[in-house]
Amino acid sequence: MADNLNNEEMLDDEIIVMVDEEGKEVEFTHIATLDYNDEWYIYVQPVELGDMDEDEMFIFKIEEDENGNDLFTPVEDEDLLDKLYQEYLKECDIQDAKEEN
Repeated sequence: MADNLNNEEMLDDEIIVMVDEEGKEVEFTHIATLDYNDEWYIYVQPVELGDMDEDEMFIFKIEEDENGNDLFTPVEDEDLLDKLYQEYLKECDIQDAKEEN
């Protein structure tokens, strides 16, 4: 699962494919994977933005199905989404500071 990811791998622009509720494959740009309160979250943005703005993203909680495969559950709680976004901004600031040194 995501336990092997660390902060150096947080921002990597990798393309991942997810299947939507209609069974259609959708490509996403992987923005970040972060640990928040001992749970892992993945931050992604569709490759084809459609109606989305460039600064918008989706956040999914990474869970495991019964076979040990990663399962991405959408975060819908607005308060948690805000906290996760603030955590993302904090990690971006840390990455920026590392790059300046």
